[in-house]
Amino acid sequence: FDNRYGTGQSTIDGIIRSTNKLVAGANFVVCGYGWCGKGTAMRAKGMGAKVIVTEVDPLRGLEATMDGFRVMPIKEAAKIGDVFVTVTGDINVIRGEHFAAMKDGAIVANSGHFNVELDIPALRKLSKSKKEIRDFTDEYTLRNGRRIYLLGEGRLINLAAAEGHPASVMDMSFANQALSCEHMKKEH
Repeated sequence: FDNRYGTGQSTIDGIIRSTNKLVAGANFVVCGYGWCGKGTAMRAKGMGAKVIVTEVDPLRGLEATMDGFRVMPIKEAAKIGDVFVTVTGDINVIRGEHFAAMKDGAIVANSGHFNVELDIPALRKLSKSKKEIRDFTDEYTLRNGRRIYLLGEGRLINLAAAEGHPASVMDMSFANQALSCEHMKKEH
């Protein structure tokens, strides 16, 4: 419950706070279509973004298609995305070859699992310079002159640059967990 509704809202909140980016009209790439990805895609779409989902599981990819999102491999999405968010729980979802294909000004964030979803060492290798341009936003200038903006040093952007899930979402999640425990105890 909190992954879908809390992560979706707090991820968008962290991106906006760290960039002041207008989401409407942007090609917004959501890597992963589990509960966190569904919530993030839903919130980005609600703000007017053109949402692209990358997903390695064919069933989840089909689900994203049926939910109205464009689905493609990250290799293709890397060329057209304006904002990228990883929410997979996997490692190296966005790698060097993807950073190299991104357009100038691409924004990259993670909201999935620590900072391992983004291959930051590969981004450093491709770059000739790095500078912090505002809180939670590092500008990497690639050797070809294009710039990529990494948010929150690749850490969970909804916690690094925002306040995490709204309290009401967590209240509902904890209430559901407590009621489930009560039911299991009563029903053995």
